[in-house]
Amino acid sequence: MSKERIGIGAARFGRQPAPKPIGRPALLDRLSLSRERLTVVVAGVGAGKSTLLSAWVSACGVALLDLGTAPVETLQDVPLVVDGIDELPADSPLLPRLASLCTTGTARLVLASRDSLPFDTGPAQRLGEADLAFAEDETYQVLAAAFGDAAAADALAPDLHLLTNGWPALVGLAAAWLAQQPAGERAARLAVLARVSGSLQDHLVGAVLDGLNRDDRDLVRRLAQLPGVDAATADRLGLTEDLAAMPPFVQPVAGRPDWFAVPRGFRDAVRRHLPMSEAARLALTTAYQGM
Repeated sequence: MSKERIGIGAARFGRQPAPKPIGRPALLDRLSLSRERLTVVVAGVGAGKSTLLSAWVSACGVALLDLGTAPVETLQDVPLVVDGIDELPADSPLLPRLASLCTTGTARLVLASRDSLPFDTGPAQRLGEADLAFAEDETYQVLAAAFGDAAAADALAPDLHLLTNGWPALVGLAAAWLAQQPAGERAARLAVLARVSGSLQDHLVGAVLDGLNRDDRDLVRRLAQLPGVDAATADRLGLTEDLAAMPPFVQPVAGRPDWFAVPRGFRDAVRRHLPMSEAARLALTTAYQGM
């Protein structure tokens, strides 16, 4: 495979301009061309739900509402993507409103959750983990972007895809970790991953964090406590004077240009690997809320 054929702009791992999600034309077509008014996406942490929906929102111009970071009092019957439904409490007044929109609304509606929805939706297009898994060519694209080397990515993509079964979070983490390794040792290091006991995702989160320099690790530690920041907010909080994408842990926030956050699927793991004292966490979140 060549990076020219698939049209990616490869970049080295580390601080870099905001990356564009890899192209997923087949999935985006399924969303765009569906005859169903309602689409329901249910898949676990790291399946790539939010990344896919962000790409679809950008392509179609519909509104994206992330209930995990931007709660609202009401929902209108307009073309809308609603992400993070699993974060709503069981008694949230938004749940009956969403249920009503599923059955009585007329505008296009896409709902995404880690867990099964707590209400009946009626007829819908449904996408799950098997639908969101990467094809081998997509695994290659992630590797090529991390390495900045199409040939090196081509050599390792089949083994990485077999190891991860195309699970998007695992592919991204493994690509970031392999990019930290000397080029001549990557194949051997990838083989070692096959012998990891326990959660491969948790192992890779720790390994990638260990490979960051002290300043970047501290940025990720503190950013994992917040819903997101832009450059001005990061500077005022003393997080960094150079805010930029740092895949896989510092990524653009969908619908908020120039904002970055630790993806929701990684926040708990980052907090475990890079804990903060309660006093430091409280000081940071209090300062953030006061802005």
